[in-house]
Amino acid sequence: MVVTVDGKYILRKLKDSTQAITEFLISKALLKQNISPKILLSNKKQPYIKNNEDVYNLQIYVENDKDKSKEINFYNLGQTISLFHSKTKSITGIYEQNDRFSLDKMWMDLFQMKEFNKLEYKSQLVTLIEKCIDYNFKNNCYIHGDLGVWNLLFNHSQIYIIDFGEVRKGNNHFDMSAVISSTIDWNKDENELITSLTDFRNGYISNFDTFNWKILKENFTLWFTRGIIALFNNQGINDRTSSYVKLTMKRKDKLERIINTNFL
Repeated sequence: MVVTVDGKYILRKLKDSTQAITEFLISKALLKQNISPKILLSNKKQPYIKNNEDVYNLQIYVENDKDKSKEINFYNLGQTISLFHSKTKSITGIYEQNDRFSLDKMWMDLFQMKEFNKLEYKSQLVTLIEKCIDYNFKNNCYIHGDLGVWNLLFNHSQIYIIDFGEVRKGNNHFDMSAVISSTIDWNKDENELITSLTDFRNGYISNFDTFNWKILKENFTLWFTRGIIALFNNQGINDRTSSYVKLTMKRKDKLERIINTNFL
């Protein structure tokens, strides 16, 4: 954080200038909707500054009220995500980022781990991976690519989206699966989860009309499966990660059951 007499700012180190340009274009497009912090221009009218080979941007600081994230208004959340998809759809000049968590590559890395063959649920995971690889979703907008709760800020009644370092063309349901699965309260009963899903859907279609429960369910499977493989690849297969993966698979099954029973 940078504190000046004019206010507070966040100085962020970026991958390169193309990411800086992309983040600025998206921030500018979302500014009127007030769903993303403003990114400032340098005195050279560039959306970044360089220090040797390092690239940085400077954005307005938005305080994140973590307590607000515990009681989320899912209608407002759906509206916010749909505004992101609708207002960025026609932007020109965006540099699409590579998918760092490509399923094909991650799967090959996991397959080479010796511990993988000893997993008690190996066959179940292989089935999930094969199912996900067969998915062929239409790229219908720019997606955030990593739209979990960790890339949201909650300030009073406003929700802000941050960090556009994974932006690329994709299917809007991928972002929805990420944000819903990371914000719903898994301790609530099924009726409350159904209400959260319904509210999100109603908020989302107020700005972006492409919403399909079947495609959302499939993207939940894709999101959870990618997360499982990334966890194993980055932190290894051990008791702690295996326990978390079992919990993740239960949550995936729970969402699938709710959607199948109530929305399909």
